[in-house]
Amino acid sequence: MARDTSLDQLLEDAALAGTIRLVAGDAVGGRLSGISEDSRLVKAGHLFVARSGSDHDGADHIADAITRGATAILATPEAAARVSPPIIGLAADDPGVAGGDLAFLWNGRPDRVLDLVGITGTNGKTTVATLVRQILEKTHGRTGLLGTVEIHDGRSSTPARLTTPGRVELAGILGDMVLRSCNAAVMEVSSHALDQGRTAGLDFQVGLFTNLSGDHLDYHGSMERYAAAKATLFTGLRHDATAIVNLEDQAAGIMLEGCRAEHVGIASVEREVDAPPKMGLVRHAVLERRFDGMTLAITTPEGRRHELAVPLVGEHNAFNATAAVAVAVSLGASWEAALEVLPEVEAPRGRLQPVHRPDDDIRVFVDYAHTDDALVNVLAGVRPTVPSGAKLVVVFGAGGDRDRSKRPRMMQAALGGADRVVVTSDNPRTENPDAIVTEIVSDATKADLERTVCQVDRRTAIADAVAGADAGDVLVIAGKGHEDYQIIGVDKVHFDDVEEAAAALADRRGEVDS
Repeated sequence: MARDTSLDQLLEDAALAGTIRLVAGDAVGGRLSGISEDSRLVKAGHLFVARSGSDHDGADHIADAITRGATAILATPEAAARVSPPIIGLAADDPGVAGGDLAFLWNGRPDRVLDLVGITGTNGKTTVATLVRQILEKTHGRTGLLGTVEIHDGRSSTPARLTTPGRVELAGILGDMVLRSCNAAVMEVSSHALDQGRTAGLDFQVGLFTNLSGDHLDYHGSMERYAAAKATLFTGLRHDATAIVNLEDQAAGIMLEGCRAEHVGIASVEREVDAPPKMGLVRHAVLERRFDGMTLAITTPEGRRHELAVPLVGEHNAFNATAAVAVAVSLGASWEAALEVLPEVEAPRGRLQPVHRPDDDIRVFVDYAHTDDALVNVLAGVRPTVPSGAKLVVVFGAGGDRDRSKRPRMMQAALGGADRVVVTSDNPRTENPDAIVTEIVSDATKADLERTVCQVDRRTAIADAVAGADAGDVLVIAGKGHEDYQIIGVDKVHFDDVEEAAAALADRRGEVDS
């Protein structure tokens, strides 16, 4: 089936038998031009899926969808009963699930055409996914990407709204990738998406686990439930798929419980790990650290050792790079072919992104690290490049209306990894920014506060940190990475850490705008 399939043909499919009922209008020969869960995106000829969300009930937007040109409505039986011909009314007990199934059918089941790679974990998803796409482009053919920063359909890129879209939108994106001749698609798979069934039924050829640390506990409630949500990616893998896990993370075993797929583990040569006998073990070691990257050694499960230059900064990127290569190998590439691409890759925007120029007397990086574990990894990764006698400075905050438990932990991570700490605002949303900063430093000692500056205004915090740095210092501006906005109240206000850091560096050089 494809997008020109009539609505009555879709409804006859065995997968939908009994789940969707026609209650108004005539579906015979009816053609759809699209399927949408957001009434604001509805166009002429669309099917509108009126599902219930956490903030809105889609049934409240049926009239708006019809006004915008919807020819068919899929809703609960009660809401669908209010639809009158010539509009086609379809009823389902769970419109969200049924609508997702319908969307995948209408798009020709793109998940069965594409080789799908799913990447989950608290940190590192975006970097690994971006690296995987670049390697697969050279070893596997045209490859799409769905992630936190962007959606790439194989030909062009657009900014992403969610890490993992809803099933209706996801079906359309994957369908576009097939139309643009993609062979594979790489997806960041969030714990929210897994818990809410957004990727239910997708046939992943590779599942990859990066790590697990405290985040999103405001949603999941506990680390156990958070881990269980992540693990559903792996219990859904077929026996001929591949599960790749970070063996240095304690949750790796949880990911592999009940996983039928082939197991591949990744770990540093410096760490003792417990690898099951049948697991393929890939080892990595950083041989040299530089401001512009590292020299990395990767040892394959067969024991072959490869040394190569990788243009990524930070110890944590040793795992990210190794994992990306392992994904390509799992999809049929040779180790040699996949490794050949690695020296040419680029990190995603906002992941230890350098803002300084080669002739600047300080180094400034912007990174998305917004959990305590991410801060630990980023600062530890940058630390070896800090010149003797110089300082490592971190500027960070914490988002409002999100997991509050991690705020003091982030402060401890910053204090443990940096010589100087600047606490500022992130995306305060509807919380008081001053109160968030106060909560971040709540467990800090008097000695800790002596090397801490609290500046709620993020623009001022970045400018002061750059201006006050001594020659040789390294600054990491953490928390927002690729984001070009701040959410203050319910409004998005333009704010880009890279722009602010670049402007501060220009002031430090004494450059004057003409």
